[in-house]
Amino acid sequence: MSSGALVRDVLLRDGSTLRLRAPTHEDLDDIKAFYDEGLSDESRYMRFHGYLRTEVAARAYAEANGVDRVALIGRQGDHIVAAASYDLLREPGTAEVAFAVADDFQGRGTATRMLEQLASIAAERGVRRFDAEVLGTNRPMLLVFERAGFEIRRKGTFGELTVSLDITPSEAVRERIDARDHVAAIASLRPILSPRAIAVVGASSAPGDLGAAVLKDILDGGFRGVVSPVNRSGEVVSSMRCARSLIDLDDPPELVIAAVDWDELADVAAQASAIGAKALLVLTSDPDLEPEEVQARRDELLEIVRTGGLRLVGPGSLGVLNTDPAVSLNATFAGASVPAGRLAICSQSGAIGIGLLGHAAARQLGISGFASIGDRVDVSTNDLLELWEEDERTAAVMLYVETFGNPEHFTRIAQRVSRRKPILAVKGRRAHEGVQLETRSHTAAALRGDAVVDALFRQAGVLRFQSGDELFSAAAFFESQPLPLGRRVAVISNSTGVATLAVDACATRRLALATGVNPVLLPARAGRDDYLAAVRGALTDEGVDAIAVYYVDLFGGDSDAVLSAVARACGQAPKPVVASILGADGGLPPGDSGGVPNFLFPETCAAVLARGVERREWLSRPLGQRAVIEDHDPRWVRTMIGETLAHRDASWLTIEQSQAMLDGYRIARVASALCDDLGHAVAAAAAVDGPIALKAAFPPPAHAADIDAVLLGLEGEAAVRAGWRELERRVELAERRFNGAIVQPLLGPGADVLIGAMSDPDFGPVMALGLGGRQAGLAGTAAFRVLPGTDVEADELIDASESVVAQLEGFRDAAKLDRAALRGLLLRFALLLRDLPEVVEADLNPVRCMAEGCTVLDSRIRVERRLAPVRVKTW
Repeated sequence: MSSGALVRDVLLRDGSTLRLRAPTHEDLDDIKAFYDEGLSDESRYMRFHGYLRTEVAARAYAEANGVDRVALIGRQGDHIVAAASYDLLREPGTAEVAFAVADDFQGRGTATRMLEQLASIAAERGVRRFDAEVLGTNRPMLLVFERAGFEIRRKGTFGELTVSLDITPSEAVRERIDARDHVAAIASLRPILSPRAIAVVGASSAPGDLGAAVLKDILDGGFRGVVSPVNRSGEVVSSMRCARSLIDLDDPPELVIAAVDWDELADVAAQASAIGAKALLVLTSDPDLEPEEVQARRDELLEIVRTGGLRLVGPGSLGVLNTDPAVSLNATFAGASVPAGRLAICSQSGAIGIGLLGHAAARQLGISGFASIGDRVDVSTNDLLELWEEDERTAAVMLYVETFGNPEHFTRIAQRVSRRKPILAVKGRRAHEGVQLETRSHTAAALRGDAVVDALFRQAGVLRFQSGDELFSAAAFFESQPLPLGRRVAVISNSTGVATLAVDACATRRLALATGVNPVLLPARAGRDDYLAAVRGALTDEGVDAIAVYYVDLFGGDSDAVLSAVARACGQAPKPVVASILGADGGLPPGDSGGVPNFLFPETCAAVLARGVERREWLSRPLGQRAVIEDHDPRWVRTMIGETLAHRDASWLTIEQSQAMLDGYRIARVASALCDDLGHAVAAAAAVDGPIALKAAFPPPAHAADIDAVLLGLEGEAAVRAGWRELERRVELAERRFNGAIVQPLLGPGADVLIGAMSDPDFGPVMALGLGGRQAGLAGTAAFRVLPGTDVEADELIDASESVVAQLEGFRDAAKLDRAALRGLLLRFALLLRDLPEVVEADLNPVRCMAEGCTVLDSRIRVERRLAPVRVKTW
């Protein structure tokens, strides 16, 4: 497969995969065989509205140039099982589309997937409508069009219909595709985490051998299905004789686990495909080769499994685990032994994944499922989130992630999953302070550390943690406790000192003490009955949202009894209860906590309650209404960008170009006159009705305010001439070249803010909002979020910047400012950034927020030639 080939991998309704690619001349005979042998007479008649010579149709596919005619074929094994194409029509923006699916491959959603991909490819190339000629009796094809999600129109006579589809990308179509992906992803993972039969290739009896270890864990875990060891030697392993190859097995396994040398993987994958296996789990790590060769081998492996319709976990996986009693699968090789529970874990790192399992076991946290996905050549974090969203045994999901293959897709899935159950994440490979690129804009200066990842997680509702201790403490809470309805906490303790620490910890995390007698101080010798009564009292108090219970064994008390009493008091209470109940030795009592999380330190109780409040507040936010902006015109803006990047890879736009871009999206800006001499400036000022602002004109990204080369309130020719000379002096003192000045009308009073954007190569664009003017870019003054698409998301960005909120609300008795106008400006700017991925860095600074309206006073925008990432995997 060449790097420039058109290839799309799709996931079918039954969970199998299908690789779609552009055909070549070498496929001619196979395409003809598909039409002659893969389609019944009826299917051929429906496809061609009669009996056309199949060689004509086959040749049209094989000779498709990928421009006027775009064709896709799908193979399963050695046979083509599906073909689809569109042909451009003379009417601009219109194409005719057609499909055919082999009779024995129908009913799996293949035609729908091909339609999705053709529509996506065509829309990227400016096509806005598909037409299809369909026989009125071809009900299956009509259903494909109706269920795809596109707006559809039908017309026709004499039994033949013309179906027209509006393939312009829309949220409604995206939601339909996401729903199909969700069903298919769950079906595809069942053979991995709930297989009926497993084959371990590379099984052996050698101590320390990978195959021996994983086979032992499967057997020791009590797997409910059939296990078959496979080894070329045919030796006896664990009292079972090995088959010499997968092909020698009497019954094909659903899951094949490969614990073999890398050089043998391709052969194992080919055999798994040939026998009809559903999934391949590769424990083998990448070989020690040059990155290009490693990637080539991964591509070869993926090509084999895609052709066979399999899912692939790894390479470099440490295995999977499912504690469902009906499955009892422990296909790891580290001897991990964990109780069944409600926490699911996915890790990109095998070693860290096994470590997470060990920590869970040490803390008596039960596991519902576990997957180490290794190099993520196929199965990814997104796939596991799809599965665990619907898993009734899973109450919370824990992730260790290092990179994101498709951040936009992750955000959509995680945001949906987070509405049903919490996602707790640790991000590896953090960006560090001091490892910053050259600062060019105020937004870049404000961007610190992992702000981009933080923005992505916040948008998706993912709770991020910085340490394993925080992570597992929160997991214990979310696995067993309801969310607090508010921030009011009742503190119960038999120690004044511990109660003081607890109250301070709550205040630090913006938790409030519930009104009334709080903290509740019990006698130093308080025991089971005292705590039982105190907890029950707090649970019935309507002014209490959560309870933190502390006990220190000072006089030979019974910490186990106190813990048991707290658990008994809680029962099925709708309020969360956390505890720090310690024995005389300072350790946690060994007794059953009854689901009440019990921690060593008082601060941990406050920390987990704060994360519970954070999740409650995220869930309590309305979804918001998506902005409808139709008065913009991106076409000529794209033309301008194309001309700018015609002979260079990146460039800062001129001041005039930046202003024109804002005008194209109807983003309000102040009228500006760029003057290269004093006479021009005097004339421009005279045309303004009132005082003006005069600022030195610097090529972007430099700002006049950086050297205080801005003068305000000038009025009259004499003032303008004096101001011009003063700007010349200031620029000369700063050892810069004076290129003229900008004349602008002086706006009314208000607050100046920064609205900025940065596009991360891995995560895409984020938007910044913070202090503007000379304070723009100061560390800690700007908030970052992914691009807002709804009014609520825009408000969340505003609320994240406390300094901006303070000014909007009327700082120091000033008038309140127009929040609605700022929200609207943010949404328009977000649309610009979505439409124009070439915009990689931007400052709108300052933006004047006034009592009525928001206006951009200055802008700096950098564009860069960027090719849209080619994602072969489409789900």
